[in-house]
Amino acid sequence: MKQRQPCHRQFDLFVPKTPPVPVAASEWTKLLPLVSALLSETLSVPAVTEAGDEDHV
Repeated sequence: MKQRQPCHRQFDLFVPKTPPVPVAASEWTKLLPLVSALLSETLSVPAVTEAGDEDHV
C-alpha cells in the first residue's frame, strides 16, 4: 500500500515579512486622497459574472 505524503501548509502571503514602517503625517495627507479615489473608482465598477460560472452562484 502506498503511503500518503504529509500535507504541508502553504505560506500565508498576507503575513508581513518586515515590521510596518511608520508613516509621517505629511505622507498621510498625500495618501488619503489617492486611496479615497482608488476606493471610489473600485466601487463604481459593476461586478460582472459569467452566466455559466458555477463558482459565483
